[in-house]
Amino acid sequence: MSNIIYHYCNVEAFRAIIQNKTIWLSSVYNLNDYKEIHWIKEKVLKKIKEYTNKDNYEKFNYFIKFFENQQPTVYIASFSKGEDLLSQWRAYADDGYGVAIGFNAKYFKENDLIKTSEVLYDENKQEIEIEKILKPLLLLDEKSDFESKEFQLYCEDIINEINNLSAKSKNELFMEEQEVRLIHNPIIIEDVRTKKFIFKNNISTMMFRAVCGNLIPYFELKFDYFNEDNPPILEIIKGPKNKFINQEINIFLANNGFFNVNIKSSKSSYRW
Repeated sequence: MSNIIYHYCNVEAFRAIIQNKTIWLSSVYNLNDYKEIHWIKEKVLKKIKEYTNKDNYEKFNYFIKFFENQQPTVYIASFSKGEDLLSQWRAYADDGYGVAIGFNAKYFKENDLIKTSEVLYDENKQEIEIEKILKPLLLLDEKSDFESKEFQLYCEDIINEINNLSAKSKNELFMEEQEVRLIHNPIIIEDVRTKKFIFKNNISTMMFRAVCGNLIPYFELKFDYFNEDNPPILEIIKGPKNKFINQEINIFLANNGFFNVNIKSSKSSYRW
């Protein structure tokens, strides 16, 4: 993976990210393309159907019930390995008026609660990963107690692996995006007695924002603590329509604690 991953955004988002030193990781249920969360799920169900026979039907049937009822607690932020992609300027950077923030991929690897993963577009590799994940279930004794708490926990571990694969997999038609994702998997448990929700391994309090009549949950990933040897931001790419003056960007970055950031301009001729 490249050392620099780019977050394309409009000017207002750029200002907020730099001043707050924060990236938002949103629920996979609120991706721009809702079909993404079903991409791997459909492949998993298809593979289970291939595996199912009269001897293991009960085992897989119980697993599917758990799988269908468990909502993924996976939160992501999207980046790209491409520093000057026309499709990204159009879709995410205000039609070219915004910027691409070049983040240091190594910086995020210091956080144990965050995984950095290139999106997997190859369907054959996705199938191989699914087979690896389902293999322990396939080999599990058919005489196991499928109503036991032990089996439920066993299934939850497998489902978590499926959810992680879902969070980093897309249709190969999107390969041009060269997407990289930061992935966060907090544990969220509802206390049956108090009806309160207990959070574990979370990077922040769960926050909410209102978008188009919907409440979108997200977690805040701070990048306010760093040293000069491993800064979070390495460069800023100005979009093809961006109007920033380089000196003013440098002042803005310096005022917020970011120094020696390389400022570059898009080489795209896109102007309309």
